[in-house]
Amino acid sequence: MCPVCGGAIQTVSPDKVNRCEFCASPVLGRRQNHDCVNHPGRVAKGVCSVCGDLVCEECIQLRVGDYGGKLFTIANCGKPDCVQESKWAQPLNIEYQRLANMDWSDSVDNSILRVTGLGAVLMVVFELVFVLCMLYVQYFTSWGLTTDPIPNIPYFFVRGDTVVLFCIIGNLLSALLLQTALQVHVHERQLGAGILLMLLLVTEVGFLLGRGLLFNLRFYPSLYLIPFFLGAFVIATLMVFGGALLAIGVGFKKRKQLKRARETLGLSGQ
Repeated sequence: MCPVCGGAIQTVSPDKVNRCEFCASPVLGRRQNHDCVNHPGRVAKGVCSVCGDLVCEECIQLRVGDYGGKLFTIANCGKPDCVQESKWAQPLNIEYQRLANMDWSDSVDNSILRVTGLGAVLMVVFELVFVLCMLYVQYFTSWGLTTDPIPNIPYFFVRGDTVVLFCIIGNLLSALLLQTALQVHVHERQLGAGILLMLLLVTEVGFLLGRGLLFNLRFYPSLYLIPFFLGAFVIATLMVFGGALLAIGVGFKKRKQLKRARETLGLSGQ
């Protein structure tokens, strides 16, 4: 079984490193020699991520790179071909990694992601329900069908075209909100994602209020529909707003930490 993901390993070669087909982690063969490929008799401490050779502490070269918004550390044996294949990752600076370590934020990052993500999902659901309700009001209620003296819900060419158009725009905004909310836990993007999330939220709130006034919903006779919409939207807005504020605060703290680490090691110009 793969020690990383738990997937079943199909051993192709019992005396060489095999790769997990699920997560690509290296797994030693059953009969493989555990010595360094360059220093026989010296126990290896790592596996080259490219060629699979075993290397000791003297030979191993650790490299770190961004993959999907997260930093991953890989091992390299130092051979020219392997270095070329690993050029997407930079040689690891141990001291910089220590100063830039952000394990302290794991719990708060998870909380931010849950709050903003759930709020954004509620916003998407709200927009979908709003579309269905407005189409029902427009076509199946006397309030939506009336044209005397003027339509309660204005339209451009045919009845309901403003409902469809403005609800599509609202759904696009909520989708952008959700996509941005899923970026707030990424260390390098957290501050920017928090600021963008706040801007999108302000745009969404302004758009919704303007859309409600355009559709004359404040005069809708139902005692329950509009308070329900307002309550659901306020809850989602507060969740996204709180998560965005936390993301901005934590992201700013992380940026200061990285800046301080570069200044300490004299890496400010790099």
